[in-house]
Amino acid sequence: MQFVGHLHPIPPYDFARSIAASNYHTVLDVARDGEYWRALHFGDETALVRVTSQGTLDQPALCVELAATTGPIHHADMLEAVAHILGVNSDLRPFYTAIAQDPVLWPIVESLYGLRHVRAASVFEALVTTVIEQQISLRQAQKAERWLVQWANNCLEYNGHTYFTFATARQIAAATVEDLTPLKITFRRMQVLIDVAHQQIDGEIDLEGLRSQSPQQAYSSIVRLKGIGQWTAGWTVIRSMGHYQYIGENDVALQAAINHHFYGETGRVAPQVVADTLGRYGDFAGAAAFFILMRWANDRY
Repeated sequence: MQFVGHLHPIPPYDFARSIAASNYHTVLDVARDGEYWRALHFGDETALVRVTSQGTLDQPALCVELAATTGPIHHADMLEAVAHILGVNSDLRPFYTAIAQDPVLWPIVESLYGLRHVRAASVFEALVTTVIEQQISLRQAQKAERWLVQWANNCLEYNGHTYFTFATARQIAAATVEDLTPLKITFRRMQVLIDVAHQQIDGEIDLEGLRSQSPQQAYSSIVRLKGIGQWTAGWTVIRSMGHYQYIGENDVALQAAINHHFYGETGRVAPQVVADTLGRYGDFAGAAAFFILMRWANDRY
């Protein structure tokens, strides 16, 4: 194990809670024995990093180490990638302050205090994952995602464990709908994945370049892609950039969570009820939606 460097997230930062919750977002993150493991692409090379906590909730400190690599990679690049994925520069203190007196939302958020969204390693990864998850359950979606990364077979072996990286745009672009049939999503969505991958490798779109834009600009660029709707574009921005400007009133899980936590009922509320309920939180509506969904996921999975 080779020491790479330290990261100091903006507090409060609950490392254990954040990495435990990462399995709701991706099948690639591995949280084991209080450690976070992730295999990552760096150009033509792949690295396996291990992250451990050496701090506290209010004084967080993370240690990043390199466990294995296929070739030389700059430590600065690894630190930058891990810092992005673990959201170390995300500052939720204004959100906590704004909703601390809210009788409904604060108990939900307080139960997850210090949670940080573990992000996708790339915008492409976030987009493909979100397309797969359209209109199916989390379990179904993650079964499909596991098949995809195993099909691509980009991985590193370490101490008897296999760590996968995401399928590349080039691999998906070379696939046919028939190749992707085991995903068990609609043929239309399979074609969307192939088309987006083609546009990425042909230079028609620069998904990674969107991270230098504002969240709204990135959202606008993604939603213009053929076959990509508002829900997919919004969650792609959230997953890849950690910005919660999107409420997602058409999200069926959020509709059910709002109904349960705010109105004490079962089933789903209408999209307008979600918009009206979260609209009271103004600029923090997206962050509120994220925490409500995470509490809903924690209670059920």
